[in-house]
Amino acid sequence: MDYLISTSKEEIKNLLDQNTCQILRKANEVNAGHIGGSISMSQFLLPLMYFLEIENHFEYKLVLSKGHASLGLYSILYLLKINKQPFLNYCTKNKNSFHGHTCSKSFKKLLASSGSLGHGLPLAMGYAYAQKLKNNNKPVICILGDGELQEGTLWESLLHIFNMQLNIKVIVDFNNSIETNTLKIDDAIKSFIEVIDLDGTSFSDIKKGINMIMGKGPKVIIFRTIKLANVKSYESKPQWHAGIPNKEELNDMLNNISIKLED
Repeated sequence: MDYLISTSKEEIKNLLDQNTCQILRKANEVNAGHIGGSISMSQFLLPLMYFLEIENHFEYKLVLSKGHASLGLYSILYLLKINKQPFLNYCTKNKNSFHGHTCSKSFKKLLASSGSLGHGLPLAMGYAYAQKLKNNNKPVICILGDGELQEGTLWESLLHIFNMQLNIKVIVDFNNSIETNTLKIDDAIKSFIEVIDLDGTSFSDIKKGINMIMGKGPKVIIFRTIKLANVKSYESKPQWHAGIPNKEELNDMLNNISIKLED
């Protein structure tokens, strides 16, 4: 079944532009945040959440295994008016502060708080298995960073997910991180399970991914993205994995944002 994505490419491009600016400004303001992974992840997560939350009010659970990209999630929650507080209180000094790793209190569909890489998928697997025993087929969406594909528990979990046919959609933000660029881990995945390989800067591929997520059974979807993919001359430079732009760099980035969203 194909789900109709009524949002236009131009609307999504505009939202991505706003979201990128928000992430950069907030990181500069509080001197914290992983802007590279937050922006690359937003390329597919923003349109996905727009479709699931705004257009359809779809029931699911979310695991952000790459929990250090919390700023990306909080920015999307703010932009889509789902919950503004995590973004407004990101890395503040008050008691309601939301820090650098993702907090489950930020979003009711977030299954758990997350931080250390590699633990999100085993957690998603346990929840999905429990739901299957209850005859509840609510999907679990688990977002990984390419760096955590080196974790052993992740590979064991992938095998179990497919053997048990759990309703988990594994999404890999493959943003060519410096740790995995030469390892070709995506090829290793494809050697024993089916993998859907999509372009995170293609609107048609994003829509394909959304339809796969809405379907039944386990799926592994690789979205190929680039760190700081929307900011010309800063793309894929290792220092922007966790680097914070100063005021001059921030202004330069904001002036060079170029949303890449092909048909």
